[in-house]
Amino acid sequence: MRFLLLGYSLLFAMKALAFPLNEPLNPFGCKYDDMTRFYKAELGIQKAKIEFEFKRMKRPETKGYVRQTGEHRYKVSIADGLEPSGRRVTLAHELVHVRQMEEGSIDKKELEKHYLARSFELEAFRLSQIMARKFYMELKCQKVEEQNVLEE
Repeated sequence: MRFLLLGYSLLFAMKALAFPLNEPLNPFGCKYDDMTRFYKAELGIQKAKIEFEFKRMKRPETKGYVRQTGEHRYKVSIADGLEPSGRRVTLAHELVHVRQMEEGSIDKKELEKHYLARSFELEAFRLSQIMARKFYMELKCQKVEEQNVLEE
């Protein structure tokens, strides 16, 4: 039994490490790094350094969060197991928070409000949907001919 549990633990650890960063996230072959660059450019936060962590969240409704680790440095945690559409929206949402932190626009009093009543959360929800849609529909990372060859 102990070996079985150890095997499952290793399997989950390997799954977290093997997060599909090279998996295309839009029809034009864009991957995680492309998406990150796109969102950072859209938000004007190119000098922010982002470290990623993909993990199982303590609360299932939590899809991601961000914390500042230094000047212009952030660690973005994304729930593992999200579908590509969830990854697109969650990363956009968390990077909106990075922009808000860079600008100093998060009012600490807002933290006393319910999560969905916080103005900075409302902005992140609104912008993340727009950016995720734009990334999915518009950013082209491979030529169309190359994409067609890959699909055959």
